[in-house]
Order: sequence, then structure tokens, then C-alpha cells
Amino acid sequence: MDNEEKDLRKEIEDLEKLIAEVKKQNEEEKKRLRGEKGPGKRKPIQINLAADYTGDVFANVVIGFLVNFILIFCLITFLKLGEAKNIYIFLAGTGLFTLYETILKIVMYNRFQKMVLYSSGFIFFLTSVLFFYGADLLVYPRSFNFSNNLYPLLFVLLFSVIRVILKNLYGLIVRRWFKKGPASK
Repeated sequence: MDNEEKDLRKEIEDLEKLIAEVKKQNEEEKKRLRGEKGPGKRKPIQINLAADYTGDVFANVVIGFLVNFILIFCLITFLKLGEAKNIYIFLAGTGLFTLYETILKIVMYNRFQKMVLYSSGFIFFLTSVLFFYGADLLVYPRSFNFSNNLYPLLFVLLFSVIRVILKNLYGLIVRRWFKKGPASK
């Protein structure tokens, strides 16, 4: 009996040593993997086509509305892609588009997340094209129209690219600002 207890204790001690050794190897592997993603390694460029400005849904809708309005108004007015009777058409159209886009993002991310990720944002581009073609032909036929049949496509392409650039710049600036702290210069 005494011999069996000694053998059992020795086996337990050996197992404890092995467990400690595996833990040590695991920690070294974690450090090595973290080291590979360090400052010397290149990181892939990631563009989030459906990025949010903030985590708060209401603030995101308000900021999105403002950015969308400025871009829609500037692109259509300065590039002469279309004509509107007055500025209220731009406000109403931007409000409808922002609401449409917010609901679409929520539904698509909650129900069809894989499809959104695999499409790399192409779904949002196509739905934006459909929205602006529909607005041109159905919603505001006498109040707003694009000058050419291809201009809604050109408009959505420019609008999407500029908005992605603005959202990424916004995210970069906010991250740097909070990294340094708002009070430091």
C-alpha cells in the first residue's frame, strides 16, 4: 500500500510538472504570435463600407443625415448631376435615404450577416442605386430629376467612395484624438 501511494504521488507530481510545462509553452506561443503582429509587420488595409460614426444609434443617424445631406447636395449641385425645385427636396430625400439606409443596415446585419460580409458592401451599393433611381422616377418625378439616365449610377458611385473616405478619416481622427487625449495638444 505504501508503495502504491508513493507511485501515485510521483505520477501526480509528474503530471503537475507536465501541466506547468505546457502552460509555459502556451504562454510563449501567445507571446510569439503577438510579436508577429507587432509594429514591424504589415497590416492589411480594411475598409468597412457600412461603418458607423458612433456606437449610439441615434447619434449615428443624426451624423449620417448631416454627412449624407452635405454630400448629396454638393455632388448634385456642383457637378450638375440633377435638378431640384428647392432645397427642401434635398432635405426630404436625404432624410428618407438615411432612414432607409439605417433600417437596411440593421436588417441586413442581423439576418444576413454572412451575405453582407461576402459581398464586401456591394449590396449596399446596389440598394443605394435602386433608392436613387426610384427617387428619380417614382418619388419626386416633378420635383427632382437626374440630368441623364446614367447619372444616378455615377452619383451613387461618387457618393459611396467619398463617404467611405470620410468615415475612415473620421475614425482615424477620433482614434488618434482619444489616444492622445482631448486635453493634450
